[in-house]
Amino acid sequence: MDSGQPKQLMQIGALSILGHTITRILRVEAVRHLVIPSSADMADTVHGIAAKCIETARRTGQVMLDVVPGGKERMDSVGNGLQALQGSGVELVMVHDAVRPCFPLDAVAEALQLAASDGAAILAIPARDTVKLVDESGRITETPDRRNVWLAQTPQVFRIEVLLNAYKKAAETGFVATDDASLVEHAAHPVRVVEGSQDNIKITYPADLFFAEHWLNQNR
Repeated sequence: MDSGQPKQLMQIGALSILGHTITRILRVEAVRHLVIPSSADMADTVHGIAAKCIETARRTGQVMLDVVPGGKERMDSVGNGLQALQGSGVELVMVHDAVRPCFPLDAVAEALQLAASDGAAILAIPARDTVKLVDESGRITETPDRRNVWLAQTPQVFRIEVLLNAYKKAAETGFVATDDASLVEHAAHPVRVVEGSQDNIKITYPADLFFAEHWLNQNR
């Protein structure tokens, strides 16, 4: 982003991207405990943003807040977050990227229901383009059937014991994944897919800020 600051702290209107994401998460009534992994130098800032969002959403006293140490990899950060939830009585865990403020609430509600019954459900969208698998030399090795290709998004929702078991299996086998659904799949637990939205972008490039600002203005 060439912004000179972590992108989750970049402003869109009156709020940071993180603030917009938390504000939308708090519209999910089932949310009772918010756990945010953060680097040590950002922890106080992150806590302040989250606490203000909880207050503004009038959910003070309804939602617990913890800011925990982040890790070197995504898995490490989520693992630290899970440790903070053990023994809390939480049954479902919703893992979400801090820079996805435009997720569809109706799809999240469906994912929560599926995860409660089946153990794991994620938001994803069907691939629109033809997908190519390419080897290290740049040669195409396979063209999978696009009808079977979906692009994973977050939120991803799991029964807590399913996700804890997946992390335990990954630690035992040295398995590394870029999302939590892959860990659950590695632990041989099926994962259901709920169709998300093309709007549910992970803010990565400067142009994404313009889209997110427009979307957030339209969906206040």
